[in-house]
Amino acid sequence: MDDIIITNRQPQPFAAYILRLHQPEIADKAPQLIGDVIAWVSAHGGETTGAPFFNYVNFFPDGSMEMQVGMPTATVMAGDDAVTTGTLPGGRYASLVHEGPYHTLHQANMTLDQWARSMGHRLDGMVDGDRFVGATRMEIYLTDPDQNPSGQPVTEVAFRLAD
Repeated sequence: MDDIIITNRQPQPFAAYILRLHQPEIADKAPQLIGDVIAWVSAHGGETTGAPFFNYVNFFPDGSMEMQVGMPTATVMAGDDAVTTGTLPGGRYASLVHEGPYHTLHQANMTLDQWARSMGHRLDGMVDGDRFVGATRMEIYLTDPDQNPSGQPVTEVAFRLAD
């Protein structure tokens, strides 16, 4: 795991499937949707412009979460009943790069969360009753295991800061 840094990001158009699930279900339900998002963008005349991502947006009291399985796109596209589109917010992000198995990403997320809080940063999102909503907490899949000499995937974990 590399050092944690704070970066400035520009707003980024995207297309994504939205899932509501529990953390243990992610590996079985989310990764296969990446290819579906890429196909959807292409079928609708769009262009992908970067690495696939998971964005954890809303957290519910039953332990479930709402996440986006997405791809950055060259422009904002019109969504439909299956795929949502929009713009990931720009701003300041705390970020780390994790080289290791996907099942260790939960700990990388917790490390970044704890670091941000220990440094006095407020993370994007807000409490709404018994839910936490409107977060931008991303895992950006930079390389697959077969693209890295170590045989491990490389993933950037990036949380938007509210301060």
